[in-house]
Amino acid sequence: MKTMMKSFMTVTLLVMAVVAVAQEKIITFTQLPKKAQVFVTTYYAADQVTLVKEESEFLAGKSYEVKLKDGVKLEFDSKGEWTEVDAELKAVPLKIVPASILEYVKKSFPNNEIVQISRKSRKYEVELTNGVDLEFNKKGQFVRIDD
Repeated sequence: MKTMMKSFMTVTLLVMAVVAVAQEKIITFTQLPKKAQVFVTTYYAADQVTLVKEESEFLAGKSYEVKLKDGVKLEFDSKGEWTEVDAELKAVPLKIVPASILEYVKKSFPNNEIVQISRKSRKYEVELTNGVDLEFNKKGQFVRIDD
């Protein structure tokens, strides 16, 4: 009976591990959620898109990654909301940055631009041209310099 129970648990763990692994596939720009397509065409150009990937995870759902010719990387959630913009050494579109974060960066780091921004359910993280990483709460209030 113990051997059978161990075998069942082993099989169950293997199945869970296989299901939990993310699956990625290349898709076309038009297969992105509409909101993501609008974001790309508003702040960049659709003809600059070189790669669009869809990632599916068992518990996390779908997410999307878009790469542009100039190295910019965009990430979106299943609804097409941006979750990260990594503009390499260029500034991210200022209109996507909450006003309070923009104001803080301009005041505290006047000779820098935001080159990367990510948003999660409880915080924003930004990287500046000088390499400094800053963390803000979901209301856009400064929390700390991230090491």
